[in-house]
Amino acid sequence: MTLLAACAPGKNDTEDGSSTSSSTSSASTADPTDSTDSTGATNPTDGTESTDGTESTDGTGATEPPSTTSSNPSEPPPDTTGTTGTEADEFGFICVDLAKAESEESDPFAGTDTIYLTLELEPCLNDFYQTHPEYVDGPEGLAAFEAWRDRLCSETVAPGVVPCEIDHLETNMGEGVPTQITVAYKVLDAAQIDGRTLLWGPAPLAELAGCEPRARFTSQVSVQGFPENGGPLWSAQTWNEPSALVKSEASGCIQVQVAKAP
Repeated sequence: MTLLAACAPGKNDTEDGSSTSSSTSSASTADPTDSTDSTGATNPTDGTESTDGTESTDGTGATEPPSTTSSNPSEPPPDTTGTTGTEADEFGFICVDLAKAESEESDPFAGTDTIYLTLELEPCLNDFYQTHPEYVDGPEGLAAFEAWRDRLCSETVAPGVVPCEIDHLETNMGEGVPTQITVAYKVLDAAQIDGRTLLWGPAPLAELAGCEPRARFTSQVSVQGFPENGGPLWSAQTWNEPSALVKSEASGCIQVQVAKAP
């Protein structure tokens, strides 16, 4: 996974002013977390380092010539569907389902241009990133991000993912406080948000993490929607069990009821 600091209005800053942020992004957009330091853009998590994302491929994935010792035409071709490369196999996501709160008379999602989803890492994931910085701003993290960048908005889930493109991922790491990771989604159709799913990630699956990788929804501003310009349109009103496990399938999703911002 790769991470990038970018700005967005309206999100509360972290309590630890010494936190650092590093990230990978294709574009700089508004981010819902306030900032006191930045490089090239207002950074919601005191960003001190920024790295532009570039395409990365698995060096071991070179195409081999066809075998000259076995050529049975009746045999089916090898399965090439599913995850893409080692990074995709070792990483997964947490799913968050969005729905209009019952108290809302009209669609709170109307006019949404960007969504920011921030989850706080529980001890297993937090320790993984603290002890493996190469997955934060190193080549391993960049490769994982590029392998999953499109997949987070295209995985087949029921009832479906929010039509989107991943703008950037951003991390907020500080000593003595849990790490938070924000995913910024560029919404392609605001009319198809209600009742659909966001995929937060990529994050290591249990085999790579060496423990049970979980992250949690912590506050109303853990998910926010923004118009093209201006403050937040909506945020979480209520949610169910906030903690979820990183998986390779959309099950055990965090259920969030959304209301218009005051």
